[in-house]
Amino acid sequence: MAAFVTTTNGVLFLRLIVLALLVFGVHSRSGRSSRVRQCSCHEQSLCVKDLEKMGERCLDKCWSHTRAITSRPNELRQCFRGKTRMVKDFEKCAQKNMKSCVQSRHGPKIPKQSISGIMRAAERKVHSMTQKALSSGFGGNMNRLISSTQSLGDCVKNCIIAKTADGVCLRKYRCQPLLPQESKAGKLISKCMRIDIKKEGGPLCNCALKAGVRDLSKVCSVLSLMGSKSG
Repeated sequence: MAAFVTTTNGVLFLRLIVLALLVFGVHSRSGRSSRVRQCSCHEQSLCVKDLEKMGERCLDKCWSHTRAITSRPNELRQCFRGKTRMVKDFEKCAQKNMKSCVQSRHGPKIPKQSISGIMRAAERKVHSMTQKALSSGFGGNMNRLISSTQSLGDCVKNCIIAKTADGVCLRKYRCQPLLPQESKAGKLISKCMRIDIKKEGGPLCNCALKAGVRDLSKVCSVLSLMGSKSG
């Protein structure tokens, strides 16, 4: 079961990281002496809305990596399209706890921010989930699922980096959010990335199984049973 949790969280997590990377898409090699205005919360909100669409395009572009686990990747994509609530919840949680913006458009000058710390924290989280799945041994061999998720993640990350190389929020809004340090970013990601596996796991697993992900056949019945008991 941990393997499915990892794969499910992995795909949803990619969508959340798309949002985080795009919101905080900034110059990764900015000079320390360079300073920029800190975004107002309204500007940051507008930037998020603009860039969520870009993130979805990156996922669509990279989704072919799931052909390793199903011959019907478009059907599998539909299983995850309805999970926007989780993305919105992540966004609200992150902005509430990160305090990355200010109320006024005349905010203070801050050093140009680097995305590298958030990227490292995100990659550590994915690696941790993967290791838990590999050590669980539940539900048979999940190596193909995990490998496909990792390949998808690498593709999405590279797509986002290419599209935000010059800092999208900076280019359009002439400001940047104030980013957390790497250690705090990791805690925020863990705190804000949530999935109720008893409630969400069964339907999502069965949807993926019907979309051709046969490796999940031993897992879905258990998740469905968990869901019925919790209801």
